Amino acid sequence: MTRPTPAALAFARSTLPVRRVASNGTVPSGFAALLKAAAQNQPKRSTAQPQVASKAPEIYHAAMLPAGVGPAPITRSEIINTAQQLMNVPYVWGGTSATGLDCSAFVSKAWDVARHTTDTFSSVASPISKDELQAGDALNLTTGRDPEGDGHVRLFESWANPEHTKMYVYEETPPRSVHHVINWDPKYQPMRRNNVVDG
Repeated sequence: MTRPTPAALAFARSTLPVRRVASNGTVPSGFAALLKAAAQNQPKRSTAQPQVASKAPEIYHAAMLPAGVGPAPITRSEIINTAQQLMNVPYVWGGTSATGLDCSAFVSKAWDVARHTTDTFSSVASPISKDELQAGDALNLTTGRDPEGDGHVRLFESWANPEHTKMYVYEETPPRSVHHVINWDPKYQPMRRNNVVDG
């Protein structure tokens, strides 16, 4: 496989802001093609070690909304459709484009919000209980490596068993984004994007 040219990568980055899938399930013109092309042109990696972007992710504090104000409404199906379109994108820490995303950029794009990190999602989301989880909600898993208690973030799709001990999730993780079943863990912190609606 050939690598994309610098011009093609620059074009892909410039044309991949946070986008929403239309209510009919289609992706904005050219968006799906860019994702597919970028994914197909990625070299095979021999290890699952994460890459590091050339600079740390930019956090858009200016885009944070005041309390009580939320992002534009979005449906659960739009969130899941966007997550599906982002499948097989390589993991790149600090990445924000079709050539590589990290976990929080993945959720930011699926939620159609400005770039957030696991510790800034609270400005566009609210905590919920395990019993309230629905498609398009997120799960934050705390880790011993993070003194603030924020960790890897994933998108919940559905329960994988009647006992609610296994769940289907979408996540950006080395070496690339996946849709799979994981076990429930009480350390998961469920959250719901503000202004998410059924549909």
